[in-house]
Parts: sequence; structure tokens; C-alpha cells
Amino acid sequence: MRTKSSIAHMESGHVYPSISRQWRSRIGKSHDYAVIRNDSVFRTRFHDRYVYESLHALATEQMQTVMETYQGYSLDEIFHGHECDTYEGTCYCIPSQEPLDLKETSKSAIRSTLLSDLTLVYGIGRRKERELKAKGYSTIADLACHRRFGNAARETLAILTGSEVTAIEQLVSRWLSPSHHCCFLTAGFYHSRDLIFIDLETLGLFSRPIILFGLAEIRSGTLCISQYLLRDISEEVPALSAVMDQLAGDRVLVSYNGKAFDIPYLAGRAAFYGRPAVIGNPHYDLLHFSRKRWKDELPDCRLVTLEQRFLGTGRTDDIPGAMVPEFYESFMMTGNPGPLVPIVTHNRQDLVSLARLFGLLQGEGMS
Repeated sequence: MRTKSSIAHMESGHVYPSISRQWRSRIGKSHDYAVIRNDSVFRTRFHDRYVYESLHALATEQMQTVMETYQGYSLDEIFHGHECDTYEGTCYCIPSQEPLDLKETSKSAIRSTLLSDLTLVYGIGRRKERELKAKGYSTIADLACHRRFGNAARETLAILTGSEVTAIEQLVSRWLSPSHHCCFLTAGFYHSRDLIFIDLETLGLFSRPIILFGLAEIRSGTLCISQYLLRDISEEVPALSAVMDQLAGDRVLVSYNGKAFDIPYLAGRAAFYGRPAVIGNPHYDLLHFSRKRWKDELPDCRLVTLEQRFLGTGRTDDIPGAMVPEFYESFMMTGNPGPLVPIVTHNRQDLVSLARLFGLLQGEGMS
């Protein structure tokens, strides 16, 4: 339990340099991944986090290259970022842009698809739906006068034909699986300017600091990217503050495995510092929908795999996600910003691919 004096100490900001010193003392002691010798697929099943030996060798070589290339450079010379002032202090933001033409979807077509799914009515499962459709009840509107399901159908109909997008999304997600295409279709009720794409880079798993917060928004055919990079662990709280401000209101989150990782992790780090940690934004995790759509076509549904197969994107000099902490730790130990370059590039590509994948899924209608 925190005492009044400890809370006052936290509010004073003195705790942040202390946390930074603690993390510096722990750097280099261990890494939470295994190197899979000879790239043996069989051995991967014994480890939660792993890096193939060939990729590890390439990344180690890349570390040496970036250390030599950027020796003597400053962060601003490399990233052209700027400082952001928050009520928690100052953090560092790297802005960039990418062309993105995300077309708005037909709301009437989405509504028509949802109204044809009778299982959105309380008490109706797939078998009962087949029975009802065989009797001529094609849509939820047709059920409005049904003796048994009429009341529930009218309630569902009022929500689906209404203007409260959050209520529609909650109704659909209540009755259908997270990967069901109708759950994704509800994203089409939101305007593209409401979307915010998110991807985090951390010092590992289980409550370690977030070192890079990647956010992206769509503005007039452009993906506007903001990457909050920690120059020191003490800047995690100001960066958290900046990110939470951007998530405020009715912003709609789009992530890749964010429901299981990014958002709980973000909330956990906020709670660690005693900050409000409830993130209740509407959230579309594209990993669920991608698995549903392509699990039978691809060897795996990693974002990199989808990039290569469907987005026409190939990564060069990308580092394995498990080695991100290692690169960041090299920056902290040496002050050389070179190891940050592949981290920032990796995170930025994730955001761009996430936004393009969202558009691809919308264009296909998640069929």
C-alpha cells in the first residue's frame, strides 16, 4: 500500500529518475528469448519467445553496422523529432506521414448484412436461424411480429437501425465471436478520422517499460504517424500521458494482437505509476479477423507474412521483435542512437501495414 509520503514523492517526479536508474542497473543481465539453433522449427514449440539463429546472426551484424554508421549523430539529426510538453513532463515525438486512401464503406450495405443475421436476436442460435429462414423469416425485421421472438427482435431492430454506433458494435460483439466478419463490419459505421492505429515496443514482457508508443491517424488521405520514443526510461510517464490524451473521447482503436497485448500492457504501465488505467475505447483487433480470413491459406498470420502475401511489402534490415529490447539497451549503455533506427523503422512499418490491412479487410467485406 502506498503511503502519503510515497504518493507525494511520485507526484514530485523524483521517482522517475529513480526508476530509470533501476532499469539501467538491470540492462544486459538477461534476454527473454531463445536462439533456435539451425533454425529448427521443431525446437520452437519449447519456447514462448524465440529468434532463429540465422536471423539472430543478421541482427547482431546489423547492430554493429548501425553503431558504426550513426556514431556521433544526435537523435534530431536522425529522426527530426520534437519535444512534447505534457502535465507529466516532456517526451520526444517523431512525426511522419504516409499516403493512404481508405475508402468509406456503405453503411446501408453493412446494416443490411447485420439485419440478415437472426442470431443477433436473443434466444436464436444457428440451428433456430436455419429453421426460421426456412419458414420465410429472412431478416430481423421479418421477426418483429413473431409470437415468440417478436419483442427481442424489435429491441435488436431498434439498435441496428439506430445511430448509436457503440450500441451496434456492443450488440454484435455480444452474440458473435471476436473473429466473426460481422464484428469487423461494424467498424464501417465509424468515420476514418475516428480511427487510431496503435502498436507498442517494450523492453520485454510482463510489466517492463514501454520504450516506443506508435500511433497513427487518417487525415485527408494521409496516415499521420506519431511515435513517442523514450530517450530515457524516466520519460515513460510523459509519453503515457501524451498517448492517453490521444485516446481520449470516442477514438476507435485498431491493433494487431492489441486486445491480448498492447492495450492491457498500456493500462498496466499506467496503473504502475498510479494513473487512471481504464481504456474502454471501441477496439478492432485485426489478428482475429486475419486468422478467420486466411488461416487456411497461410503458414501463419504474422503481420509480416500478410505484408508479403497481400500488401506487396517486403522488409529489409528488420529486426526480430524479441530483440528490440537488446537494441534499445545498447542505446542506453552507449548513448549511440544507431540501435534506435531499426526499432523506430520496425514500429513505423507495423503501423503502416496495420492501416493498409484494415483497408484490405474492409474492401473484401471480410467475406
